[in-house]
Amino acid sequence: MQTMITNTTYEETVRLLKEKIEDVAESGCVFSIYTTEYDINGNVLHDVFDIIHEATQIGYDYVTTIVYPTKEIQRVSFSDNVKYVIWLCKCHSKMLFDKDVIREKHIWKDVEWGKREKNYNPKGKDPGNVWIPTIDDGKANITEHILMSDEAVIERLVNMSCCKSDYVIFQGDREKVVLERNAIEQMICNEKLSCGKVYFKTAEKMDDILPHTVKLGVTSPPYWNLKDYFKSGQIGQESYETYLSRMHTVWSECYDRLTDDGSMWININTRVNKGKVILIPRDIVDSCKRIGYYYKGIVIWHKSSGIPTGEKNIVDRHEYVMIFSKKEDFQIDMDVAKSFCDYKNDSINGYAFWNINRKAGSVGKQYIHPAIYPNGLVERIIDLVTNEGDTVLDPFLGSGTSLIVAINKGRNFVGYEYNEGFQELMQSRFDKEIENENSKYQFIYGGQ
Repeated sequence: MQTMITNTTYEETVRLLKEKIEDVAESGCVFSIYTTEYDINGNVLHDVFDIIHEATQIGYDYVTTIVYPTKEIQRVSFSDNVKYVIWLCKCHSKMLFDKDVIREKHIWKDVEWGKREKNYNPKGKDPGNVWIPTIDDGKANITEHILMSDEAVIERLVNMSCCKSDYVIFQGDREKVVLERNAIEQMICNEKLSCGKVYFKTAEKMDDILPHTVKLGVTSPPYWNLKDYFKSGQIGQESYETYLSRMHTVWSECYDRLTDDGSMWININTRVNKGKVILIPRDIVDSCKRIGYYYKGIVIWHKSSGIPTGEKNIVDRHEYVMIFSKKEDFQIDMDVAKSFCDYKNDSINGYAFWNINRKAGSVGKQYIHPAIYPNGLVERIIDLVTNEGDTVLDPFLGSGTSLIVAINKGRNFVGYEYNEGFQELMQSRFDKEIENENSKYQFIYGGQ
């Protein structure tokens, strides 16, 4: 067969992937539509990374993961409205794929592309891996975001995989875990002085922070074998096994510093290295669960800008924000979440899709760290799970985003950054972006 589509549970999906691999043509595509599975206490049982792992172990090539919002809301620690399409194939170099049939029209050539005529395709804009179609007024103003049905998604998958009538769809009912949200206490405002500390040393030993004093950990950790920040001993340039071991130590240190009702939010994506997918998010989940965290699910960070790809793929427009808690009975404030209005469709707003643009390019040619971690992402997380006066921790501070947001929100902050060369960049951002006059911060050097 040219195309196989599954839309069922984890166990059934894995069984079908194993049984049908020999039936899929060398040029064929396999699409597994999937939603995260939770237990009765709202902990993740299986997620998208488990499917990718099993599929690659079986022998499929991984292409990308498409995400789209659904009306089938799972009310766990948050309102999870994410559906995933794990795109697999038998052989990426032989795979048939028609990008043109899933293009959407440009909002307006002169607005969307300006004078960059070479980037304009009259067939439509390059499709991405977040599927939320839009309607516009013909003058670059989006008037509506469309919530796609499973049927509409399947039709797209069939059309783009060049299968004509040579496809099979396996669908099965799955039991949804729907939990009622516990009441959340209202946020308490006070006049506390906000303090920030930046330690220029590794986060593998956090003796500077007392145990059980941090309400929130939030970070975008270094990827393995991706960026070299030119300092010996940095995390990310060693073997993958050593990288995971060192990251495990950091997550363990964070766990010990969290309050009993604290949580850890980790922004990370998969990597493809020499044609093979590196499931960093899945390995982080495994590490955090061994430490004692409860894995509560994923929020999708939808980026309007994306990483271009070749003809055998689509534009990468999302990253994952994984949620871990120290206690099992963990809830975010859904009243706050409902205030996040990113789309012109209330069936999407307030759930697990966050459309937050990041700054394009670098903060300045004189700095080696690009500012790609948006203030708005950290701001939302802080609003959801902390009160004024709480302490926020970022073990991989980078350009200083988490400190800026925490201080501006009246929270205390402590961060670690191994490369003291980032101080000049941080200082330039702090001078421009810290608005809270009732605040102070300090840089502290020491140790390896």
